[in-house]
Amino acid sequence: MKNFILTSLFCFAVGALNAQVAPWCGTDQYNESIFAANPDLRLQMHEHLMRVNGGAYASEERDEECIIPVVVHVLHDNGEGNVSYEQILSGIEMLNEDFNRANEDAEDTRDTDGAPFLDIASNMGVRFEMAKIDPDGNCTNGVQRRYAGSRSYNASNNMKHYSSGGLDAWNRNFYFNIWLVNSIESDGAGTILGYAEFPYGGGSSNYGVIIRNDAYGTVGTASGDRTLSHEVGHCLGLLHTFQGGCHGSACDDNGDYCCDTPPVSEAQWSCSTTQNTCDDIPSGDLYGFDALDQFENFMSYSPCQNMFSEDQKTIVLGNLAGIGFLESLVDPDHHDETGVGLPAVLCKAQFMSEKPEICAGSTIQYFDDSYANVTEWNWTFEGGTPATSTEENPVVSYATAGHYKVELEVSDGASTVSTTQEQYALILPTPGNSLPYSESFETIGMIPDNITILTLDEDGEDEWVVTDEVGYTGTHCAYLSNRGNDNRTKDEIISSTFDLSGIDPDDDIIFNFKYAYVRRHSGDDEWLRFYISNNCGETWTLRKNIHGDDLGEEVQSSSYTPESKDEWYQVNITNINPDYYTDGFRFKIQFENDNGNNIYIDDINISTSAMVGLDENEINALNLSVYPNPANDYLTISMNLASQSEVNVTLLNALGQQVGSVFNGELAMGNNEFSYDLSNLPKGVYFIRSVNAQGVTETIRFVKE
Repeated sequence: MKNFILTSLFCFAVGALNAQVAPWCGTDQYNESIFAANPDLRLQMHEHLMRVNGGAYASEERDEECIIPVVVHVLHDNGEGNVSYEQILSGIEMLNEDFNRANEDAEDTRDTDGAPFLDIASNMGVRFEMAKIDPDGNCTNGVQRRYAGSRSYNASNNMKHYSSGGLDAWNRNFYFNIWLVNSIESDGAGTILGYAEFPYGGGSSNYGVIIRNDAYGTVGTASGDRTLSHEVGHCLGLLHTFQGGCHGSACDDNGDYCCDTPPVSEAQWSCSTTQNTCDDIPSGDLYGFDALDQFENFMSYSPCQNMFSEDQKTIVLGNLAGIGFLESLVDPDHHDETGVGLPAVLCKAQFMSEKPEICAGSTIQYFDDSYANVTEWNWTFEGGTPATSTEENPVVSYATAGHYKVELEVSDGASTVSTTQEQYALILPTPGNSLPYSESFETIGMIPDNITILTLDEDGEDEWVVTDEVGYTGTHCAYLSNRGNDNRTKDEIISSTFDLSGIDPDDDIIFNFKYAYVRRHSGDDEWLRFYISNNCGETWTLRKNIHGDDLGEEVQSSSYTPESKDEWYQVNITNINPDYYTDGFRFKIQFENDNGNNIYIDDINISTSAMVGLDENEINALNLSVYPNPANDYLTISMNLASQSEVNVTLLNALGQQVGSVFNGELAMGNNEFSYDLSNLPKGVYFIRSVNAQGVTETIRFVKE
């Protein structure tokens, strides 16, 4: 048996690509790892295809429709790649058109003396349908979504497993799994649009299709190419039409095992009606002469694909009848478990948005993701304009900073379901906080607080928190439990907004922070990056990165905690230019792991060169504290001032809105205490904010019981 039989076991497909993009299918290394794990796989595949072509799995016409239940797993990056349900359905529609000869370009199949392909173009009689019941018996629209961050790019089989940041396959005996990502790992050999795994040998836990979202479907991010049909063809057992190149051997025992697809020398991207790359005529060839290349076949690389052949239909239907898990997949007795073939009913209200975090004055578009048969929508937007809407996908503006609730009620005309997402829309202030700014994590209590600091955790596991065990200044700092994390995910500390619009362009921004870190192994290459934004986080610009020896020269295999101030490094950011002096300035500190050790951040300071009279200690001169915490009827506020100063102390609610004035006047140098009556306040989380005459701000969180 020739080795070429499995050269497409892990390959990408091509649709309408332009001439500048050369697709790549050289995944021999991957195939060899599969063969090494299962040396008999080549022979198993060959013997199975020989049985299929020999009629071993031929069956009488089905009484029930041949339906393949589908689940689509969407891996996105904070909205990038979080495609609409409409786009997902367009991919299923494409599959049903292409596999059932209902595609509009079916009429383009040639029927000439040199290319008599029209009569062998097949209707496979296979229908794909989104699952309506999930593996736990709950209603579903057949879609799972997960924020995967940077791992949604250069993706591989890791996106097929929840433990590595992706989404686990649903039971392949009942569901056909498709994973959508932003891009696919290619080892630098070109653009890969998707890849599939054959069903031969029983398949593996990675069985299914992984595909770029811009190569899936016909609307949204998609280009309308035939990558999906090509890849599903692979999953159902079809090889490339150019498999094995030119040969004169038995057509049902070599190449792609199809006698009605003429051999092709190698992958071709041409639609030339005179293209004929092989002179050999295989034994048993359907045509009996040297037919032209069948570039219209979905299993070619041509941009003119529009057909499957009858012999390809024989292989697909033979596999659906002769491979155990595929036979189970289309078994009509399982329709009740997946919901396919049953009428859709309204069972769940849900919604999504591309980005629920914006600045005041901006808009969020909401998308209904309820299922199924929704005909009426009733939205309620706390803090938004409009406050209510009956549109399917409304656009809502927010004028005031806060964390707001969104409610959706949907109906199909007969029944109604609803959902409420508390604190869904996070609206950041514009203009933002003024300078100088200092954060030593002594009073913030926890992060994210969604007022001054937000966080991002790509893998949903370890994330930045506030620890009270260590700090450069005081006993608190931001801490990331990172020892042994090796999935290259990124964790971020992200600021709220700052108003730099009034700063003189000739004035320099002074920005610094401290970190403590050691590597776990000498070969660790972990990255600390610093970004800034001048448009409220719509786009980010890298201003500094530190990694490897520069991040930390010391090595410690045990879990790391700094023991002295000598272990802290200071990072100075000196390249914030006046283009970033806006009222929506933000910064973020990003850490990327590589099987290393813990990292700590402390003393984030922002000021300007005009504020040189305030050194680092003076920026922290308010020394604000409150007690008791939690509090009941009264709260005591204490400030230990380095010098006499005018101070304005206010009370904020959990949305950052001022709900009371505590004190506004002059305080003497030294310790100052005063009491505030809380008896009329509802229970909840509040903040005391103090600002002195120099603009120094400190905020401390407390709980009213």
